[in-house]
Amino acid sequence: MFDTFRGLLMWTIPISHFTRVAGHFSQASLSGVIYITINVFVMQAFVFLSGYFSKKPDRSKETSFHTFMWPYLLGIPFFYCIRYIIWGSANWNLDVPPFALWYLWALFFYRYFTKEWMKVPYILELSILVYLLAGQVPFLSDKFGLGRVVSYFPFFVMAFYCTGDQLKKLQCLKKWHCWLLGAVLTGASCVLAFCVPQLPVGFYLLKSPACELGITWYWDIIGRAIILALAWGWIILMVNILPSKMNYVAYVGMNTMPVYIFHLIVRYLVKKYTIFFGVLPENWVVYYVTIFALAGLCVFVFSSKPVVKIYDFVVEGLWKVFLWLLDRCKDILALIHKPVAALTRVVLDGISSIDGGVSEHEEPINCEKPADSKEPA
Repeated sequence: MFDTFRGLLMWTIPISHFTRVAGHFSQASLSGVIYITINVFVMQAFVFLSGYFSKKPDRSKETSFHTFMWPYLLGIPFFYCIRYIIWGSANWNLDVPPFALWYLWALFFYRYFTKEWMKVPYILELSILVYLLAGQVPFLSDKFGLGRVVSYFPFFVMAFYCTGDQLKKLQCLKKWHCWLLGAVLTGASCVLAFCVPQLPVGFYLLKSPACELGITWYWDIIGRAIILALAWGWIILMVNILPSKMNYVAYVGMNTMPVYIFHLIVRYLVKKYTIFFGVLPENWVVYYVTIFALAGLCVFVFSSKPVVKIYDFVVEGLWKVFLWLLDRCKDILALIHKPVAALTRVVLDGISSIDGGVSEHEEPINCEKPADSKEPA
């Protein structure tokens, strides 16, 4: 079920990205409903699933760099080159995670510092409070991904403390309950798209403070509370309706990283050629069928075994090279350390012998008064 959940989430991400950049996007339309529906829960659910399987803090710390930070570091130059090839220019901003790689950046910190934040009293309540107020803090923006790191953290904490028994209690909805909940959640997205212009679509990414988006402080807090409720609603719905048997979507869920990385190249291409040539059709039926089909094609191709093997070969191969270089650096430092340590001992021994030689020729200092002294003791 969890793999199927991940696979479904992975399919919705390209749909969201292509819908936004495909040239016919507006908030008060079907594209706005689709975009808002996906973005009020998709990354929250991804973070939730990651937190649910991060219940061993020591293991999480050991694997966090290899699993998340290493692909992130490789993604920075990779996407710089992709942007340069497609657009003819690119910016190298080390203080802003490249598009969509913020997720790897955030999960690295969540998992690496699990043992530290576990010790904070009432961490779940505090994380929710900070989440609700994060839009009022100007520096919680896309700089170093701080806005998103803070805003998605409550879902990681919730999942970390969620036990298997508690999850089973959530899987108690009857079929008509699921239909009703799905209708309510979809209706909420329609209301947000058509009736709440105070919250622009950029708000649902939770990456920028209210002042940058032109949102009043109270609408920002209200919107965050709404997203929190909707995200939990969608998560509860999905764990009740998704099958527990092996299927193709579950296979995709076991190979999400290549899809997550490579579909961004297609997004750049869709954005470029839509801007310059308007290649997507204006007929809304054909338009949405094209977007969904293109997203499905990305999932099918980038989760295929050849692409997965190429991705693993490159990422894991470079990781082995990185470890080899680290070992060589250690060997070089060890070779340098021995003569430096020996030289340091020689210098210190020389200084000690000089100090000892001077002290042998010095007259002892007599602090006692002469016997015939008449001064009072």
